[in-house]
This record gives sequence, structure tokens and C-alpha cells, in this order.
Amino acid sequence: MSHKFRTPLTLMLGPLEDLLARPAQHLPLEQRDLIFLAHRNGTRLLKLVNALLDFSRIEAGRIQANFEPVDLAAFTSDLLSNFRSAIDKAGLRLVVDCPALPAPVHVDRDMWEKVVLNLLSNAFKFTFDGEIAVTMRPTADGRGAQLEVRDTGTGIPAAELPHLFERFRRVEGARGRTIEGSGIGLALVQELVKLHGGTIGVESRVDQGTMPFGSSHLPEDKIETGRASVPTAVGAQAYVNEALGWLAQEEHLEAPPASGADDFGLPGTAADAEGHRVLLADDNADMRQYLQRLLVNVGYRVATVNDGQAALEEARAHKPDLIISDS
Repeated sequence: MSHKFRTPLTLMLGPLEDLLARPAQHLPLEQRDLIFLAHRNGTRLLKLVNALLDFSRIEAGRIQANFEPVDLAAFTSDLLSNFRSAIDKAGLRLVVDCPALPAPVHVDRDMWEKVVLNLLSNAFKFTFDGEIAVTMRPTADGRGAQLEVRDTGTGIPAAELPHLFERFRRVEGARGRTIEGSGIGLALVQELVKLHGGTIGVESRVDQGTMPFGSSHLPEDKIETGRASVPTAVGAQAYVNEALGWLAQEEHLEAPPASGADDFGLPGTAADAEGHRVLLADDNADMRQYLQRLLVNVGYRVATVNDGQAALEEARAHKPDLIISDS
């Protein structure tokens, strides 16, 4: 099933990447934007498919892990660096304090990448001001390494803390950069950490966990000593692109609420010069912008909002001719 899902996604993403790699002058800006939109959502879908497949294998007891001794502090720092540009663009600070550990830690590189990137992505999603700080230290008893992700984000209600790592669980009403989400990221993190013989916990805005040194806690037939590092099918860029999409959504929401063809440099229609007013409500920024582009291209004036409450307020303030919303 994993192969069947990934093959068509690869065949879509590969040609899109080839197009995006062409010189800018060979591809009109509008077409490049549409191709990047398709590519970003293709990688997002691939990330979601991989997470669901990981859950399926974990539940069936068929997950394949290959543990190898890793300089975990250096590896983690490299993973975090992928996010720095997005965090800087958001006006936040990324503080990384991961000095060398006294011993290597046996991890599956692919799985550890998912752990770190999910934790950082989650912190970024709910942090609007201040910083995201990541530290790694030996545990107090010296038997393992502890990774700690702290942020100055919106916080988690006390009643939700015991349920934070449950699959498909989302904190209702939490202020985030997007209200989208599958609710499986942190649940997958917990399962992957358990596979490594580690622990994970949360205190309000702090995710923290430990990973033991050595390999005595791991199955001997799953320990590798000289395997070369192989990049994952999704990689860090999928997480970064998704985060940049959240920022684009915020910038889009700050734009004037109604757009006409002139705003996009697109042709209107002579028969509809005034343009009927359409109110578009969708929590997916890419979907909003895609539908807005289609509607503006045929002469409509479009106001976009990202939730029902905002749609109600906009409709009362400026009566639309038509409202389009997701279910």
C-alpha cells in the first residue's frame, strides 16, 4: 500500500519540481505560482500519507526501525536549521542550544527527523511572538539525552494536557496560524519515541522527552553500525513549505478584503465591469487563493475569510451576491 500511494505522488511531484527548476524567464510568474501551489500541497499530501502509513505499521507491529549510533546533538541542530528562515520571516527567534553529548544515541534517523520536525512545526503553528527554544542535555542520571522544545506560544488548557498525544485529538478553539490539522502529528511523535525506548511529556507550553544512551534497550537485529544516511521521502522541506504557507495566509488576510481583476493583473469581463461580490470562506489558504484567482479572472469581486465567524461579520458589513464556503 505504501508503494501504491507513493508512486503516483512521486510521478506528480517530480515533473512539478522539474518545471520549478527552469529559469524564471521560461515560465510566466502566474504559472510558476500555480505550479508551486500544486507542489506544496502534493508534498503536504505525501507527508500525511506517510504519517497514516506509519500509524498502520505501528498498530500492526510491522514498523521497520534501523537504529544506529548518532551524534544526536549535531543531527538535531542540522534538522532545526531548516526551519530558521521561516521562523525569521515570522519575526520570531529560534534559539538552539544543543552542545555535544557524552555518548552517541541509537536512533532511526528517519524517525528522529519526524519527531523533531513535528515538535518544531507544532511550536511554530501556535507561537506568534517571542521565541522557540530547543535544548538538548544529558538527563540528570546521565543515562540518556533529553530534548526540550519550549515556546512563548498560546499555551494549552490544563484539561487538554492529558490528551495532547492522543491521535486525531485537537485543542478546540486554540489560536494558531491555521485551524487545519489532522491531529496525528504529536500522536505519531509519541509512538516513534516509544519505539526508541524513550519517553515524552508536556508541561503547558513545554514538550520534553528523553532518549537513553547505548543500545541495550533496543532489539539487536535492528541495530545498524555503518548504514549511510538516507534522506526521507518527504524531508524537512515539506514541513518548511507548510509553515511558509501559514505565513502567506497571514499576509493574505492583511490584504484589502475585496479584490478585483486589476489587483491580480488579470483580465476582467466587459459584460460584468462592476463585478458581482463573492464572499469566499475557507480555512485552507491555498484553496482560498486558488478559488479567488479563478473568480477574479472572470470578473467577480472577491472577499476572502478563513472561518465562519469572520464570514458572518464580513457578510453583515458588506452584503455579498454569493457566499461560497467549505463544509
